[in-house]
Amino acid sequence: MTTNSLPEQGALQASDTAAWPRPDLGSREVAVTPFRYAMLAECFTPQIGEHVLEWFERDAPWTAKRTDFYEQYEFSCWDSASSAASYLTRHDVLDAVGTAMTGMFRCEFEPDVSVVCHKLVRGHRIGIHNDYLIGEESHRLTIQLNRGLADTDGGFLMLFSSGDPADVHRVLRPQHLSAFAFEISPDSFHAVSEMHGGTRYTVIYSLRARRD
Repeated sequence: MTTNSLPEQGALQASDTAAWPRPDLGSREVAVTPFRYAMLAECFTPQIGEHVLEWFERDAPWTAKRTDFYEQYEFSCWDSASSAASYLTRHDVLDAVGTAMTGMFRCEFEPDVSVVCHKLVRGHRIGIHNDYLIGEESHRLTIQLNRGLADTDGGFLMLFSSGDPADVHRVLRPQHLSAFAFEISPDSFHAVSEMHGGTRYTVIYSLRARRD
């Protein structure tokens, strides 16, 4: 899918993030096995998606990160003063994310939210893992942004029924502006297949459930 061009009239101004609308997180499909997760349709407007993509491509503060099971570029939106980062961390945007996550997963969340961005290019991949760490974030929302990725480009989000890489539950295309939310648990095994072309961007909101 190719990102739509911005219209000449009524276009959002990059400098006026206060006028950018909150993400639309209402269209979703929730599943409960092999772990609780949800798939969401178009979350940002095409205009907002375009602004964020332009920032990612031109001057976002990417830092290379490599471990034994993944390789990517990343940064925290809290460390950037750009207009796009200001939007992604805006109070009402975080409130919309928290409200939607409460609706999907039936729990309340702490006010502090991690907002990080990832970039995967040719040769990058994320191996199978579950993100589960006791006392850390309990839920995640990952929003996809890209210029249109073909199946031959790779970068599929893969869900597993166990820690066995052969035990594939579902494979999701990285559709521009779509999102994936899930409850982090010992069973939340997932991975991203190797990138063979294009660039795969994601905005990731990580939340911590209240324990009171």
